[in-house]
Amino acid sequence: MKYLLKVILLIFVMLFAAQSAWAESLDERLRAAGLPSTKAADLLRYAQDEDWTVREVVAKRRSAPSNVLLLLSKDPSWRVRSALAHNLNAPKKAIIPLVNDESIDVRLSVAHCGYTPSDLIVKLLKDPEFRVRKQAIVNLNVPLNVLRDIAAGDSDITDTAKAALEKRLADGEK
Repeated sequence: MKYLLKVILLIFVMLFAAQSAWAESLDERLRAAGLPSTKAADLLRYAQDEDWTVREVVAKRRSAPSNVLLLLSKDPSWRVRSALAHNLNAPKKAIIPLVNDESIDVRLSVAHCGYTPSDLIVKLLKDPEFRVRKQAIVNLNVPLNVLRDIAAGDSDITDTAKAALEKRLADGEK
């Protein structure tokens, strides 16, 4: 009898929780996902929302916990992963998988972001997609010695590397 009561109580709790989640409209979820006062547990729930736009809002949040951002690095939507690539506070562990992402748009976002660690930018310089390599070479996190090597070489991004090197040297880097 106790077991049956526990099962009924569990079913009731699950139905109530599901009903509460269904009661929230998309607009309400988007708003809540972006509110600074939203608790970490709720952000985790919004990071698993059925709508990619809600997950994208969470991916952009600098205050989102690391575990939530790490979860979003595996999100099925390239838009969410791309938003995550631009998050200043995304842990490196969340950015690493994006360097080899199947989506060119995600890899472009990682290459474009000024917060991407230099070792990951260097990896993107070997990306199979020209646009990604070209975006990575102009990232200010490319070490000067790497930029010099590419500028002195003969590759499809040599001219871009030369221009980036000239600009950085003109701006006072050594």
